[in-house]
Amino acid sequence: MNSILKTSSLVFLTIFLLTLTINKTSIINIENFYYPIYTEWFSILSFAFIYSSIAIGDIIYFVFPLFVIIYFFRIERRRDRLYFIIKIPIIIYCFFYWSWGFNYNLKSEFESLKTNDYSKEELYSTTEYYIKKTNDLQISLSKTSQEKVESKLSFYQVKNECIKSIKKSNWMFENKQINSFPVKKSLFSTPLSYMGFSGYINPFTLEANINYNIPDISIPVTISHEIAHQIGYAFEDEANYIAIETLSKSENNYLRYSGNLMAVQYLLAEIRKIDPELHKLYIKDLNVGVIKNIQQKNEYYLKYQNKYESFFKKNYDIFLKINNQKAGIKTYSLVVDLLINNYQSKI
Repeated sequence: MNSILKTSSLVFLTIFLLTLTINKTSIINIENFYYPIYTEWFSILSFAFIYSSIAIGDIIYFVFPLFVIIYFFRIERRRDRLYFIIKIPIIIYCFFYWSWGFNYNLKSEFESLKTNDYSKEELYSTTEYYIKKTNDLQISLSKTSQEKVESKLSFYQVKNECIKSIKKSNWMFENKQINSFPVKKSLFSTPLSYMGFSGYINPFTLEANINYNIPDISIPVTISHEIAHQIGYAFEDEANYIAIETLSKSENNYLRYSGNLMAVQYLLAEIRKIDPELHKLYIKDLNVGVIKNIQQKNEYYLKYQNKYESFFKKNYDIFLKINNQKAGIKTYSLVVDLLINNYQSKI
């Protein structure tokens, strides 16, 4: 019995040290070593969970802590309780990185666009391009520049349209055997709203869980952002960029509008940092209907704003920095670099 325990402890320690070494060093080529494992793992989990409309990962988040607490109090010896307390975080750590987390170490194929080397004029011309696209789409959908864009599409129809637009981008699937995407409404949507998050990928079931409290106009970009994570794009700016780019190629104008609207918001936020007066002038260039959609988003955030949101955001900021995203939560806004350099490369 003792020999079995020693062997299991040795295996446990070996897995932990291997995981830690891979995560913190460049000893292994992640692209060649891990990504093939990930694609097979994703295929297994997506097959297991795609047919359920319920977010299985959310249920696990609820059940697992209960299991841990009950099991802990059933342990009789103090030494074994201590060992259990140490073991659980290590198991979670190892499972997280082998299931999805090593994607944070993949080399970015967007590195050439992440130069942060653009002029103000390039920022302005890119913003004007996206404002025009967004205004045109708003009029085509609302039939007037005065009304906000609304959609009668269901969550599942939007999901299917997002998946269709993602799959049209063949470059994303070159040598990547990923073709089915479990996207669910999160059971924790209200807590997510108060925490300030619109969705997340569950790293243990690889489901994309969407906060269904967010405004309808935000759902397409959120779904596409989380699908990008499922494919293996872990960086937040890249997931934002993929959402905008793939939605812009959608056959559905509502999805195209959702993506372009998000691009406009990020670009205008960047302009506001460097020239608040010019920012006001660009706001005047937006159709009234577009402004109403932006206000709709702002009203949602104000509704759920609370003193604890900054705590959750700060912790997530630390988490992102630990996982190779040096800008932390500001990484989301670095999509501006990608948008500008991509647009400039086409003109």
